[in-house]
Amino acid sequence: MPTESQTFISRNFTDAEIAYCRAQPSFQASFAARWVGKEAVFKSLGVSSKGAGAAMKEIEILPNETGVPEVTLHGEAKAAAAAKGIFKIHLSLSHSDVSELIVPFQTVAIAFAQASTS
Repeated sequence: MPTESQTFISRNFTDAEIAYCRAQPSFQASFAARWVGKEAVFKSLGVSSKGAGAAMKEIEILPNETGVPEVTLHGEAKAAAAAKGIFKIHLSLSHSDVSELIVPFQTVAIAFAQASTS
């Protein structure tokens, strides 16, 4: 993921997500986790893919006051969820910088999202 590209970052992350990720010890891992989280949320909504045209910025992932990642939907993503009766999306994120295990200085991130109608 091109975390050094300001165009990529500003196109796919909200200002609040950018500020949060940049403040973390490994901002690359934080961006990667949110990116895969957005992918998981997008898929959990069950909407048709728009490929590179998908508005990932409409899916915002920030920690709540206890550090748990929370999803806030905006725009078309919010409308798609409402149309399907989805009121909550549960999300789990995990990330780690991996050095010398696979490829030096790579980031591994995984996410699981579940859309809920209750």
